[in-house]
Amino acid sequence: MILIKSIRKSTHPGSKSTQNKPHQTNANKNPLIYADEVKDESIDPTATKRLTTDEIDICKLLNSMKDKKGKSGATVVFVGSVRNYGKNGLVKEMVYESYIDMAEQQLKQIEKIAMKRWDIKKIRIIHRIGPMKLGASSVVIALSTPHSKDAFEACQFILNAIKKEVPIWKKEILSNNKVKWVVGNAINIDE
Repeated sequence: MILIKSIRKSTHPGSKSTQNKPHQTNANKNPLIYADEVKDESIDPTATKRLTTDEIDICKLLNSMKDKKGKSGATVVFVGSVRNYGKNGLVKEMVYESYIDMAEQQLKQIEKIAMKRWDIKKIRIIHRIGPMKLGASSVVIALSTPHSKDAFEACQFILNAIKKEVPIWKKEILSNNKVKWVVGNAINIDE
């Protein structure tokens, strides 16, 4: 499970500090990330929804990553799409279901954590729910950072976190019309 907390120190008379948080600037240092240290305005202010039943406009999403101030040197966009096979056999359609309120909050927390670890300048995650035909875009992650290495690492982290942490489930409609739920990844509490 993604750790999002702060370490509280007991206060006593005369103490000026009520919190003790290690400074975090790099993904290779202390793995504890404090999501409350990242300001929401760094996340696309027009991005009120991270889950949608609508088709994802990838071009619009890519255009939203443009950096007119030159702070970003790399933009990465990952698009996950419905494929025609899975562990259960040939697939003809996929249905994604979600606990929407919880999934929205988890996606927002993942954004905050990634922004802190990799100095992300802009980020947008959109995941579709509902029925989808083959080839449909099911998840899009777009982000920009000063350096390409960070952009690729952050994108991979986000994708893995979505698969492990966000309450989104997928159901395969197989070519023989059988319906099979896809078994997800177990949450690793030690991460």
